[in-house]
Amino acid sequence: MKTGLLDLLICPECGAPLVLEDSQLRCSQCGQVVSLTNGIPVFTPVAGEIRPSEKLARGPDTGTPWRKANWRFLEAQLAQLPAEARILDVGAGRGDFAVLLDRFQTIALDIYPYPEVDLVCDLTVCNPFRPASFEVIVLMNVLEHIYDTQALLAHLAELLKPGGRLIVAIPFLVKLHQTPVDFVRFTHYALQRFAPAHGFELEVLEGYYDPIFFLSEGTGNIKHAYLPALSRTKRMAARTLLGGIQFLVDRLETLLGPGGASPPETVRSQAPTGYHIVYKKNAS
Repeated sequence: MKTGLLDLLICPECGAPLVLEDSQLRCSQCGQVVSLTNGIPVFTPVAGEIRPSEKLARGPDTGTPWRKANWRFLEAQLAQLPAEARILDVGAGRGDFAVLLDRFQTIALDIYPYPEVDLVCDLTVCNPFRPASFEVIVLMNVLEHIYDTQALLAHLAELLKPGGRLIVAIPFLVKLHQTPVDFVRFTHYALQRFAPAHGFELEVLEGYYDPIFFLSEGTGNIKHAYLPALSRTKRMAARTLLGGIQFLVDRLETLLGPGGASPPETVRSQAPTGYHIVYKKNAS
């Protein structure tokens, strides 16, 4: 088990301290037992519908433009923190942002026991941490996979210290992914309302806008959705046309440049790939 993790944990049933004995955690008061899988505490059962993610190389220059923008955003936010900051990475998965987070006191949490996580827990139904344990909580491309959004945000607010920050990246106009656990998309109007509802101040809200990327995605969708059913002649003609369209899209991107982040109220076309948000917990 990760060094220092036990000091942050409490029994989710009664709130008493947990003790490590016989390769499991036991509540010192009510006797509740938490099993360990490869040294990882598992507080909630792993849902059978989950399809484990593969580990992919991640970095500032890998993945889609949205993923690259996520990296830049998180890196900029973390640059303001002291090295001793304690961070909870919720939905850490295969450690996509571990390179940025590992220099802090980071606890990686997920609902699946990936080798990269420190504990398994569904925070919408179970909260095993002491209140006000973290200076920062990170939710990078996770909120869309949470069915009970309000329950999660309520628990995260409890875990943040006064003045602590919740850093969020959430897609909007992107395809379904990690199905069947892909549940919601939120407009920036909803994301704004989440702040006062859970004792937060909205510190940062920006949309990432990249219409050229949508054009490329569209040609790819046509290729996969329609071409297999066409006759050989029509399929060859469609591929030629799609190749020409993609060539023009590439030239257009060279001319206009990549996408970028802006406050939603400054953008005429309300079609973001996703949003970046920082919520600050009220001092009171």
